[in-house]
Amino acid sequence: MNTEHKDIHKIIPYGEHLRGFANQKFLSNSELHRILKERGIFTLNTEKDFMVPLLQTLLLSPSEFDQIREAFSTKEDNVKVFSREIKWNENIQIYSSDSLIVDVNDFIKQNLPTCTLEQPIRLVPVDNNLNHLRAEFTIKRNDINKSWYEQTNLFFGSFDFINEENGKGRVIISHTAPETKDIALFAVKKQIDQYKKKGKISNDEVLKKIIFKEFSNEERFIFFFRLTNHLECEYFSCDNIKDISMRPEDTILPEEIKWMEDMNKILLSGKSLDKKFFIEENKFHKHLIIWSLESVYILISRELQVILLSVLDFLILFPQRKKMQNLSLTFHLFPQPSH
Repeated sequence: MNTEHKDIHKIIPYGEHLRGFANQKFLSNSELHRILKERGIFTLNTEKDFMVPLLQTLLLSPSEFDQIREAFSTKEDNVKVFSREIKWNENIQIYSSDSLIVDVNDFIKQNLPTCTLEQPIRLVPVDNNLNHLRAEFTIKRNDINKSWYEQTNLFFGSFDFINEENGKGRVIISHTAPETKDIALFAVKKQIDQYKKKGKISNDEVLKKIIFKEFSNEERFIFFFRLTNHLECEYFSCDNIKDISMRPEDTILPEEIKWMEDMNKILLSGKSLDKKFFIEENKFHKHLIIWSLESVYILISRELQVILLSVLDFLILFPQRKKMQNLSLTFHLFPQPSH
């Protein structure tokens, strides 16, 4: 997140200072358009190249500038998470008191000269589980070449090592900026080398991605549905599958879906798409390659006694068939306004 300028509560930027702030990629066109409309300025063109010069001519009120600041901070702090599979040697405990500190200082000095580590990176057990270790860290980025509002930034990152049953394991990395991702990847690699020296992981073991080619067509449908309308969870439920992207396999199709034969891409959008016969009936799944699914979830907060609506977008993109095989699975969570 941006560390706020020491005088941010005393000044309201305008003119050239406001232009740079409003042109940041974290501020959407719709947010700027809304601020202009609240001022009685209505534009047909909602591109920043048109709206920002209009915004520059205004003297913003404190509340209007706060709206821009809040929008920027919220989007910049979104946490990105990805996981990798790893195989541990059997009957081992990954906690080891002599290998909990991960030194990344030399890596930062050589590769991220504008960053400093706020505290040492130390692995600690999660909920006293000695087979689930987590390290959390924060970096400060100072860049004097940036504009006044983004010279100093704080970014959070973390990584987990998990040893499950029968040697199955996972590494989970969370980051909020490219720098925290780079540090986490370096720290994980360094820690894996330590585990190999201690005999907890075999020397030829590497982190494994969940990639497209490891699923059959049928398994891909099962995977998506287990995360949507077949999901069993007490905190939220799938309300609707709203978008599906797929294409037919290069085989002879059943008569019922023969109309798909000449199609390279099929995009379905609407309500209750899982009720379409070729989606609902398993016999068609081996003939269909599904790569993208977007669903709406109902999240119930018992503490607040409110219902929040969120959109969860599962996305695997492959513009050409040759490129699809080694693509990993990506999840995007887009919160929507509360109802």
